[in-house]
Amino acid sequence: MLLHMNHAYVDGSYSAPQDANGPDPLPLGAGWGMVFLQPGHPPRRLQGRIDPGSTPGPSGAEDNNAAELRAVLEALRHAPPGEPLTVHSDNTSTLRSIRLGSLSAPQDNLAARIRQEAQARGTALHLVRERRDRRHMRAAHDLANEARRAPPGTPLPPEGTVQISAEAVITQAHWRAEATIHLRRAGERVRLDLPLDPAAPLPPSAQALLGAVSLAQQDEVLLLRRASAVAQAIWTKPLRALEGEARDAVQAARQAAQALNVTVLFDAV
Repeated sequence: MLLHMNHAYVDGSYSAPQDANGPDPLPLGAGWGMVFLQPGHPPRRLQGRIDPGSTPGPSGAEDNNAAELRAVLEALRHAPPGEPLTVHSDNTSTLRSIRLGSLSAPQDNLAARIRQEAQARGTALHLVRERRDRRHMRAAHDLANEARRAPPGTPLPPEGTVQISAEAVITQAHWRAEATIHLRRAGERVRLDLPLDPAAPLPPSAQALLGAVSLAQQDEVLLLRRASAVAQAIWTKPLRALEGEARDAVQAARQAAQALNVTVLFDAV
């Protein structure tokens, strides 16, 4: 059953008032981040900022635990009603307060609100303690920190959501002159077996990356997985990393993606 339900990897980020007076001051406030997985769909990345005083009551964030609970609440609100949801968190206090309540009144109120909304939405909520080094947990952590660090008034993506339209996984073995790219978007699966030329000016890993980007369609946000660090550097800074024919090939691919309004994102290698 767990394999076919919705999953949300969530994290919260909080900067206390004393953090703003230290040697490396942080902007006050909090943020939440989430990677939402729904069967048959590419992953969604969501984030939101909680500015001081902007959200009074149990939906605000008075400390880090409140920010973590806010992330769980947002996961519940973004999940389809009536479907089971598994929430993954690395914060044991968050999970315990949802299950058993908390001695902290604000934390207990927010945990109770989560339970009430889950019942009202007909959502069977499953809570899982997750390791911090898991790929989706790291992504949720980065999204929460990014939202928290953004200065007040700085717009985040529309509705706090980075909508991934397509996801491509690059598989490349160093002993084979070929890469396999599996791309998925809603209602479609694509496989590309791409020959690589080890003698070409452009490194094979970058050739594989360009092949994956070529599968993107108009206005898509493409998430690339298992792209090498070298290939990522070549894509993001071709003028610094390459010259001649290799640089021209990457520039042409970037211009083609720009013409289609394609956004390329990278996940952890």
